[in-house]
Amino acid sequence: MASSVNRDCDDDRVSVLTFTLERDRYCVRAASVDSVLGVGDDQSVATADDPWNAGTVSVAGDRIRVVDLPRAFSSSVRTINRIETPKLLVFRLTDADDAYVGWLVDDVDVTRTVRTSDLEPTPTSARIAHVKGRLEIDGDEVLWLDERAIHG
Repeated sequence: MASSVNRDCDDDRVSVLTFTLERDRYCVRAASVDSVLGVGDDQSVATADDPWNAGTVSVAGDRIRVVDLPRAFSSSVRTINRIETPKLLVFRLTDADDAYVGWLVDDVDVTRTVRTSDLEPTPTSARIAHVKGRLEIDGDEVLWLDERAIHG
């Protein structure tokens, strides 16, 4: 009987990759991320009209459609404090045009194993489809994002 309880607990675990946007922490399923790239010049992305489709970059022959997450998640009246060396999370799935999707973020942390049963609903997750809920990781509140909902 104890072994089945342990097996059920193991089924509840998932690895997430945490990252930051300004002072806020977020995470996504680690298995959905293909790679993390450094971004040397984000000026063309930062000035794009639509932060949800802020341009395309090519890496090793693959096209990556960029979502400027700091701008997409902020108020249009708030100024974005850009960091000097942002990162690009590149996801495994491609969009309708066979381009990969990448999120511009401030910094990427490490993967953590969490229990999905620890996911708590938030007022944001009830209103916005791309927020699954919140977790506490290392004493910090982390919002879990649904990359499939963001990619459309």
